[in-house]
Amino acid sequence: MRLTPLATAAGLALTAATAATLAARVSWFFDLFSHFRWQYVLLAGVTIPLLWKCGRRTLALVSVAALCVHLYALSVQRFGPAVGSLSGGRPLRVVSLNVRYSNHDYAAVIGLVERESPDIVCLYETTPAWQENLAPLTRQFAFALYTGNGPRSGLACMSRRKPARVVPPAGDGIAVPWMRLDYELDGATVAVFAAHLYMPVTPAGAARRNRQLEEFAEELRVAARPTIAVGDFNLSPYSPHDRDFSAASGLRDCSRGRPLAPTWPTRLAPLWIQIDRCFLSAGVGLARYGVGGALGSDHYPLLMDFMVGARVWRPAGRGSNFGDGRRVNTATSRPGPRGLTT
Repeated sequence: MRLTPLATAAGLALTAATAATLAARVSWFFDLFSHFRWQYVLLAGVTIPLLWKCGRRTLALVSVAALCVHLYALSVQRFGPAVGSLSGGRPLRVVSLNVRYSNHDYAAVIGLVERESPDIVCLYETTPAWQENLAPLTRQFAFALYTGNGPRSGLACMSRRKPARVVPPAGDGIAVPWMRLDYELDGATVAVFAAHLYMPVTPAGAARRNRQLEEFAEELRVAARPTIAVGDFNLSPYSPHDRDFSAASGLRDCSRGRPLAPTWPTRLAPLWIQIDRCFLSAGVGLARYGVGGALGSDHYPLLMDFMVGARVWRPAGRGSNFGDGRRVNTATSRPGPRGLTT
């Protein structure tokens, strides 16, 4: 049959990709195959009946085994224990987005933030052009800090309330690792981290990303509680390095127990995976976890509503879930010698 060579090639490709996925810890290259679970399920759904019809039944059974591997991974992620909300907590809305340095649709990002009215905005791959064109948005916040001076090293955070402490990125090659914002409220410290980790598409890049994951997990493990970590991790929930990160940091994956929510690449749906992430410590609940629409970037934005214990957060004001009802004068912090001035 004419379909036999095509079905055989698809079955062999599925088998090879599954073998690479199972050996993801062995090589950075194999780890790249671990992210595409729902794509493998679709491929298997088409390939197995064709292989059986063409008489390639041994390969069809091998493909069934591969299908089970990926269905199991998807089911663990989809039906695992989800992070729930907290009764009596106070809301905190966060928007996280890799804007892509070459994207010029500034108005779309401004529109999203104005519609969502978040308490904290975290942006990655910002450039001087992004800082200039987002000035109307920046002025709406009490705090804003833009760091990084390369096409992929930009990281910016805006907040309705000035943080009590800011730790700007230390700088690690092309991609800056993370920024930390601490808020002192009612005698407790709430730590919010925004991260952009390295792209693992080369041996050196994967080694750097994995080192950043280890260092970030250690920082999160010893950080004040409650803790929120968001950003472009360049890591999907299906990589073994993701499991290592969750175990080492002690944080919970916001996407666990929820429907698939791919965030990249926006223009190539067959390759959609979830590399923009959110993690929470105890003391933080999750009321909403969603993915926004296209904004000119190759990433979709993450839109999150958190619930933080009532003993930590003051009653919400009109303009911000941070506030106690008093108006805050807006001011913008500009980068100093280490990326921060007060």
